[in-house]
Amino acid sequence: MKKRKILTVLILCVVVLAVITALSYVIEAHSQKLPAVVSSEKVIVSSEVDGLMKSYAVASMQKVNQNDLIAEISNTKIPYKLETLKKEKQKYEELINSAHSGDFLKNEVYDIDKSIQSNQSDLDKAQTDYGKTCDKLQVMRDRFNNSLKQFQAEKNLYNQGIINTSEFDKASREYWDVNKEYTELKSDSISAQQMIKTSLNIRNLLQARKNIMTNNVDILASKYILDLNDVEADINDLQQEVNNFRIHSPISGVVTDINYLPGEKIDRGDDIAEIADLSKIWITAYGSSSSSHQIHPGQRVRVMCSRNKNIMGTVSTVSPVMEKVKSLSSSFETVNTYTKIEVKINNMEEALQYITPGERLFIRIYF
Repeated sequence: MKKRKILTVLILCVVVLAVITALSYVIEAHSQKLPAVVSSEKVIVSSEVDGLMKSYAVASMQKVNQNDLIAEISNTKIPYKLETLKKEKQKYEELINSAHSGDFLKNEVYDIDKSIQSNQSDLDKAQTDYGKTCDKLQVMRDRFNNSLKQFQAEKNLYNQGIINTSEFDKASREYWDVNKEYTELKSDSISAQQMIKTSLNIRNLLQARKNIMTNNVDILASKYILDLNDVEADINDLQQEVNNFRIHSPISGVVTDINYLPGEKIDRGDDIAEIADLSKIWITAYGSSSSSHQIHPGQRVRVMCSRNKNIMGTVSTVSPVMEKVKSLSSSFETVNTYTKIEVKINNMEEALQYITPGERLFIRIYF
């Protein structure tokens, strides 16, 4: 009797294993396993000053919060200039206190009035140019919005396979031509605004200078006050550069790239680091040529993470064009063509616990 029970249990185990094997085979036959990488939007952190890289406060693949210190740049010339200007400021303050009245006030005021008139002409022209640009921009904005809607519609048709690649490429070129023209007009508008702002600042400065001359009989003191204002403006600019020696993270995320070593020369505008935005991540997978026919947007996806954790997602886009992807073997570098598949993650909060931008993993797409 006991042997019969053991035999029954063994038979049941075999049956269960057979059922599991059959189900696994069916699932495997109706799904595809593909290599993938965790992608994210990237933010480039650039230097606003010239100098030498002093040190990084972070390491590659380290998580950072917004406003965390990223790096420090050194430039011994700027602190020296700043100290020199402070001494010059002190000199003008002493001269103003000891200045005496002069006889050239009327001539100085006359020259300032001429400068104000010339500046007014520049301001009038800048305001006229700005008005014309705004009119063109309004017309172009409507055209851009219509072009964007048309492009999005063509993209949807393309994703659905209603139009071919050449038709979509033509729609894309037309959209980007309009986009370029619209962007250039916006840039012209900003430039015109800046010109107006500059002219107004110059006029205000000239008017302030005239007021000083008119209300202060001490002509020497007036000149020194103006020189003092210039020096103070230069001090403020240099102080801002000193503040920019410390570079902070504009977002919370993961440092994915560090471009310099301590002691290397940095120019204004150089990219010193790259940060992945953790709030905007997705999975990019690469399949064979048959993938573009078997895989479609909306299909269910299982992302196989580390620690045997799986998270779920959905196919969002499948590229109809094969793309070249570089890979490395143990002995040589190869370049193959793949179908690029983008996967939207269902639960972002859960995903951030198990995946990191740049991480390589596998996914399984269910047909």
